Amino acid sequence: MTYQAPVAVLALLALAGCAAEPPPPPAPAPIATPVSAPAPTAAEVVSAAPATTAAPTATAAASAPPSPCPEGMAYIPGGEAVFGQYQKTKEKVSIKPFCIDVSEVTTDLYAACVKAGKCDTVRLTVCDPSTYAQPGRGNLPMICVDYPQAEKYCAAQDKRLLATEEWEWAARGASATTTRPWGEGELGDQLCWSGTAKREKPCEINSFPKGDSPQGVHDLLGGVQEWTTTKSDAHSEIRQVRGGSWKDYGKELFDVSRHGIFKTTYRCGFVGIRCGKSLP
Repeated sequence: MTYQAPVAVLALLALAGCAAEPPPPPAPAPIATPVSAPAPTAAEVVSAAPATTAAPTATAAASAPPSPCPEGMAYIPGGEAVFGQYQKTKEKVSIKPFCIDVSEVTTDLYAACVKAGKCDTVRLTVCDPSTYAQPGRGNLPMICVDYPQAEKYCAAQDKRLLATEEWEWAARGASATTTRPWGEGELGDQLCWSGTAKREKPCEINSFPKGDSPQGVHDLLGGVQEWTTTKSDAHSEIRQVRGGSWKDYGKELFDVSRHGIFKTTYRCGFVGIRCGKSLP
């Protein structure tokens, strides 16, 4: 099976120099009193020297082609890895390049979708905690959404929910061997979780840059778990969520291969949304 998947844009500046006007020729010496020719001035020496071509700048060397992903999304290169750590049979899956939201969907963004008439408000405040219509929580992840609401939001942005293998590939930093977005190492202040501080609600998005993936994706672990899709969705009411949450404190819950399983109607204060987009 394959999945569509997603490079930073650097502008190359061309510098144009202006040539100095050549100095006037020296005045001729009087005939009556012969003197030796004056030594050339520094300006004359410089102007007489052959022009040299400037060496390429570091900016030019570091330039990269434009990203194929929309603003606010990161390009994830494709690759191949073995998935299914918690299943009886493991499966090697080839992932195509795709785009992924750099950040989890915020409550403000979801509210804008509601205002545009493309998202609904059904039961968004029944969770404890909730963020929708709560003062001061607009930059917190949108929570208390069930699977259909998450799917509907992404579709309204001309995006889609990530396949569960795409999510894991992004959380590995697009590497078949890495086990965490930031590489390896113990959990600490790289993510929003309850292992280092007692939390009553989600953290604001993008608050833990130490946990970013090499592609610049924030909060893949911690924050909120995120709805994903699988190849069995067509005949099942069960969906997978990926990534540990702000409420979790057990280190084993933050393995990138781990997934939670909920019914499509499930909603809570630690499950939210992140969208993806296929490439042509």
